[in-house]
Amino acid sequence: MNLHTHLKTTALASLLLVSTTVSIAATNAPAPAVAQNNYTALVQKITNGQVQVIKQFAGPGDLVGLVVKSPEGQKGIIYADKNAQYIIIGNVIMANGQSRAAADTDKYVNTELAQKAWANASKTAWVLDGSANAKHVIYAIGDPNCSACHKFYSDTRSYVNSGDLAIRWILVGFLRPSSPGMAMAIMNAKDPSALLKQNESQFNAGKEQGGIQPLANPSAALKAKFDGNTKFMSDYQFTVTPTIIFQDNQGKAHTVMGAVPEPQLKELIGSAVKP
Repeated sequence: MNLHTHLKTTALASLLLVSTTVSIAATNAPAPAVAQNNYTALVQKITNGQVQVIKQFAGPGDLVGLVVKSPEGQKGIIYADKNAQYIIIGNVIMANGQSRAAADTDKYVNTELAQKAWANASKTAWVLDGSANAKHVIYAIGDPNCSACHKFYSDTRSYVNSGDLAIRWILVGFLRPSSPGMAMAIMNAKDPSALLKQNESQFNAGKEQGGIQPLANPSAALKAKFDGNTKFMSDYQFTVTPTIIFQDNQGKAHTVMGAVPEPQLKELIGSAVKP
């Protein structure tokens, strides 16, 4: 359920491997007095000024945790030693076998992203799947040719058909050349929910292909709505379809990438609230 943020910079791209811990010496000079600007200087030296440090927090052991941001605006977690001589990029494994890097990414990056994504999802050109009066509401980013989206659609039918759940589909298109046109065909239909249903009911799982024809000549206004959905996905660093966005009954927003198996799906739906 965690998003793994990748910093798309020349200096860091090859280092952000979730399965590997890498230490990089910054200098052989004596350890400087430790302050936040020392860690900032360290990161900027290593990355030739490409990456910014936007937050510092207590890391595991003697390490200092840093939230960093790439030129494209993507955020991630790295660590530095307390004397600002090294940076560590990748997994930091705790004694219980759990990844501290994943936990810190969820706490300092994903939670903030999820809250902002939830707050702005309603501004996208979403398609309603289910009753507008449903008690539980979630958003799902999906591609019409996505087999994982199709599975999620199928797995949620009992909840949607009972009137308990409404899914607001934020349609994008990148898996196949036909995907953008198919997404816009659904968005442009007189009854978008019905065309969405047709796409899924006639989905060809073997070919990973939806069951409708793409819209050949979308209007500029429709294209702008579709582009807005794509931008939303990009802005919040979502890289997988489906990506599910919801807020629980405690007021915390969540994002989940990929289809969700039972019983987690039942628990997710049961905790989701209406915007």
